[in-house]
Amino acid sequence: MKEYLLTDEIIFDSKPDAVPYNYRISYKLSQICLVIALCCSGRSGCSLIKLHILSCALNMQDNMNRLEKYVNEKISYILVRFDPAINHAVKYALAEGLIFQLKNGTLKLTDKGKKLVREIKKDDNLMTREKEYLVKIGNKLTTEKIENLMSAWRYGNAED
Repeated sequence: MKEYLLTDEIIFDSKPDAVPYNYRISYKLSQICLVIALCCSGRSGCSLIKLHILSCALNMQDNMNRLEKYVNEKISYILVRFDPAINHAVKYALAEGLIFQLKNGTLKLTDKGKKLVREIKKDDNLMTREKEYLVKIGNKLTTEKIENLMSAWRYGNAED
């Protein structure tokens, strides 16, 4: 018998109203797989905070513009909304075998996750805005830029 991870944490309930597309688990799973594939190349994987930053940017055109300015060093900081839906999607993606976690805590795609990304990339009508934006951002959101941003959050509001 196969044991499933996180079965107590993932609950599906029927809702009376339609859930907006950007909060649907299928969209968030696809989104985080695309982020990892298009913006986190290399052996180090993708940090959870990077997933949150890019997901926040993808929510609104204004956020996308601000992140693009930040990575191109035209502004010194951005505000990021940490979305619980991303945390749930990560848990679900781990349980579904789309991603796996490295010892350093970062996330990488499995073969199953890579296959999902290939299918999304093949369809020109699927997640077009997201694909275009993530290709444009690419690896410009570096670990150094994320650390600088986190320092600004930490120390920007500190009192003497």
